[in-house]
Amino acid sequence: MSTSESNPGETPLTIRLRKMAIELQELERTVVSGNLDPRVLNEFRNSVDHIRNTAWAVQQWVGAEEKAGDPYAVLPTLTAQRVKRAAQLANDLCLDLQTVEVTAETEGVGDLFRAVDDLRRRLELLFKRESPQPR
Repeated sequence: MSTSESNPGETPLTIRLRKMAIELQELERTVVSGNLDPRVLNEFRNSVDHIRNTAWAVQQWVGAEEKAGDPYAVLPTLTAQRVKRAAQLANDLCLDLQTVEVTAETEGVGDLFRAVDDLRRRLELLFKRESPQPR
């Protein structure tokens, strides 16, 4: 089925997902044959991995609803994936700070500082309540 073909009952989201899948396949062919900055490729890979995990969780959610199960059982998996992604981003930002790619003048760095500080305080409270040391 080409991008111009669609089934009469397809939703706009289904059509968009189909087009995106084709575009990603084309992008894959270009990436394989191209010369890329390894950091850009790593960021792309991490983003694709995040999308894949989110798509899996949505599929589980829909499947649970169809089988009259508890779709909310998927939420801990989504949260764990978000924590994993946040840790990846934090590690990447640490490298950016070491290589001076992020400075006090970088757009949004002040908001990032406040968000990370708030996150640190909340994690500290969490670990004080639960007492085991972070992994």
